[in-house]
Amino acid sequence: MQRRLSVSKSEDAVSPVIGTVLILAIMVTITGTMLAWGIPQIQQSEAYAIYTSAQNNLLNFDADLDHVITQGEGASRTSTVSFSSGTFVQRENLDEIRYYYTTVAWSDPKIVGVTSGSTDFAMLDRKVDSSGDYVVADYRVTLSYPNGTDWTGTTSVGVVSGFPELVYGVQGTYTSTTNTTQIGGFYIYGTDALSYRYSSVSGVFKMRMFNGGIFADEPGGNFYTASSPLTRTISDSESYKSFTVYQTNYTISSAAKSLSAGNFIFDARNEGGNDISLEVYSIRMGVTGDTSDGLKNYYTNDLDFKKQTDNFFTTADSVLLAKNYGMLSAEEDVVFSQSTPFDFRILERTINVNFNLR
Repeated sequence: MQRRLSVSKSEDAVSPVIGTVLILAIMVTITGTMLAWGIPQIQQSEAYAIYTSAQNNLLNFDADLDHVITQGEGASRTSTVSFSSGTFVQRENLDEIRYYYTTVAWSDPKIVGVTSGSTDFAMLDRKVDSSGDYVVADYRVTLSYPNGTDWTGTTSVGVVSGFPELVYGVQGTYTSTTNTTQIGGFYIYGTDALSYRYSSVSGVFKMRMFNGGIFADEPGGNFYTASSPLTRTISDSESYKSFTVYQTNYTISSAAKSLSAGNFIFDARNEGGNDISLEVYSIRMGVTGDTSDGLKNYYTNDLDFKKQTDNFFTTADSVLLAKNYGMLSAEEDVVFSQSTPFDFRILERTINVNFNLR
């Protein structure tokens, strides 16, 4: 009995120590897990909630902007927009959009190098005749600049050069050197954006509003269409009778050009612009900027545009073109074409935005 009692007393002495150590180990493990996983998850959830709130506010503002853009000159709307964090700013020419078009069915030039700042570009006809020669051997190109000046020249071994530097707002048209029938043309636009940026522990959240749409970029991804750009179409079976896009510029009349956290009143007014109407057989659209993939995906997935990756030149075209405008310079654009002509319109609109604290 004494031996058993002695053993029992020894076990009682050790058990509280082991229990204390086990409890401390469990507490340390739980605390470490919370620090390593739980708190970052909470912070990420909080960051996403802040971003989602800003996105919902901008989606409501975008819906009001759509009405302002489409209702014509003088139309206006007042919206309430709130930000709990992040920065909202107007940014000029954030992306570049190029619209190419053809006005005949018997020629389809591939063009590379048309961009703001360029002083030359290349173009050759994709179509050949029964002898294997280009349908249009040489093009006559006319460039109209926003300052009212024009320049006219012709291709030389597939290259157009010698013109003043291209700028946003330039319009190009081209004919064959053998006749005056217009074959097609292009427009170059710098796209203004109302831009939101929020930096968090999860990364940087971004949203850009332009042309009546919102493109969003969340950490770990790329820009995607959160709200579709303004596009108007009238379809006839599997073809278009008309296709209309809006090209918007923004001006800010407020004293401050950027906003941070707070509640604001946004006033948007349509200042008007030009209406461009063309009868075309194809539209090719090229985009340069962070949102290019998102915009191209929108056109290919929602509007039946096809990805066009053959806008490059090979040695078969000429050594000069292959060297200066080869595959590394190729533009992977999107294109829509059909065998019958349709009405293509670009509605240029300037939107004035004024904001004040609510």
